[in-house]
Amino acid sequence: MKMFGKKSVSTLLFYVSTISFWGYFIFTIILSILLITNQFTQENGDYFQVSIPFTGSVIKGINHPLTLLAIIAFFLFYSAFFYLLTQLFKTFKAEKLFTENAIVFLKRFTILNLIVPLLYLIIGAIATHHISTDDLISGLLHVFLGIFAAFIAAIFKLGYRLQEENDLTI
Repeated sequence: MKMFGKKSVSTLLFYVSTISFWGYFIFTIILSILLITNQFTQENGDYFQVSIPFTGSVIKGINHPLTLLAIIAFFLFYSAFFYLLTQLFKTFKAEKLFTENAIVFLKRFTILNLIVPLLYLIIGAIATHHISTDDLISGLLHVFLGIFAAFIAAIFKLGYRLQEENDLTI
């Protein structure tokens, strides 16, 4: 199976990331509505529990505005993450691989993966006075993914320039 173009791995990944984006986006909206309208139960006044409709699952946490904001921010981040991934795979399944759109979305993907996890870790450390190992590992993974995306964006920029020069000489 080929990697780029129609009927390729990038087309399959486009559909998988599109479904993931819509899942996270809809879940974020539902969760935000439930949290904003106080549709959650409180346990001992210190903890909250939100029942997620249609899934039978719950989200639990410390009943604090920063915790509620962090949960919404987490799902917003992954909504944006999968949206940008969808746009990247959309450019990869096109006939012309090196395009300005691909470069733009790679740069946005880079910025999202470099800045947001670092901000999340810094704000979390300030608010809670510690960073969990899970948060640190996932944050570092996103930073490395952002660095890798920056390299890919530079390669695509060079490829785009070479492709334009080639098109001009023909």
